[in-house]
Amino acid sequence: MPRTRIDSRPVGRATARDSRLYEVMDLMLDSVGDPLALGSLAASASYSSYHFDRIFRELTGFSAVEYQRKRRLRRAAHLLRHEPDVPVGRIAQDCGFPSNAAFSKAFRQQFAMSAKEWRDGGWRAYMDAQVGRESDVSFFVAEPSNLAALQAPYCPPEPGSIAARVTVRQLPALRLRYQRFFGQSGAALSLACNAFICEHERAGGVARGTSWYGVFDEDPGFTGEREYCYDFGIADDTLDDPALGLRVLPGGMVACLEFAGEWPRFRAMYEDWLEQQTVWRLDATRPHIQRVQRGAAGDDGWQGWLALPVKKR
Repeated sequence: MPRTRIDSRPVGRATARDSRLYEVMDLMLDSVGDPLALGSLAASASYSSYHFDRIFRELTGFSAVEYQRKRRLRRAAHLLRHEPDVPVGRIAQDCGFPSNAAFSKAFRQQFAMSAKEWRDGGWRAYMDAQVGRESDVSFFVAEPSNLAALQAPYCPPEPGSIAARVTVRQLPALRLRYQRFFGQSGAALSLACNAFICEHERAGGVARGTSWYGVFDEDPGFTGEREYCYDFGIADDTLDDPALGLRVLPGGMVACLEFAGEWPRFRAMYEDWLEQQTVWRLDATRPHIQRVQRGAAGDDGWQGWLALPVKKR
């Protein structure tokens, strides 16, 4: 399926090479707990193993082995934070590590602490010091003239203020035509998504007020800009553009925060609602989803919702 890469250059269509590599990246995420067979991955992209590893490094900045190792460790970090009753050894196994010793060494190298220290609260210090707020902006279509809210330091909400607005609901599956943004976050990503919307509004066929969706498959608090992978697009029945990627967002239970004329962040939902829960916990097998649309107030009146995938404890 064709996909689009966005970087600091103007918006443009993906090359066939990038499209194939993005498909491999998705395959790696879906099989994060399985052994990594470089030959099979290379063959799926129609490359030799040597050529595949070279061009994969050009696109991502990492070898395929290193990229998958980082994804496995982020998945483990995610589970350690949100699945406190699952033994560390089970998480290591589910994330593709051959032994507890191998996992312990790799985890400490990546996060500068043990898995136990991480689970006991070390993840919060890592998120604040190593990743920072740039990877926790949850509203990605700000107007170029109104970036102050995105660039402001994160301020925790008043206790209970976000939780009071969260509702748990069943979200249906959705077919999405999307453009992939890789290696970008924060204000740059916000502006790129805004430009993507404006491009399709100007071209016709997409009315102002149409719903747009952003999808992030990992914990946004643990992923730095170089590895940030974000899909942004529109429902398949709204825009039939074969130049865009096509994916199906799985249905399921989500914790939903609706907003209008404000700039909410997933972090506030995590801290004010999710971490206080006795009934629900995060479902790491499904993505974070955001829906945004222009409100009646015009360019600055954005509205929509944030959705955390959840499951019963």
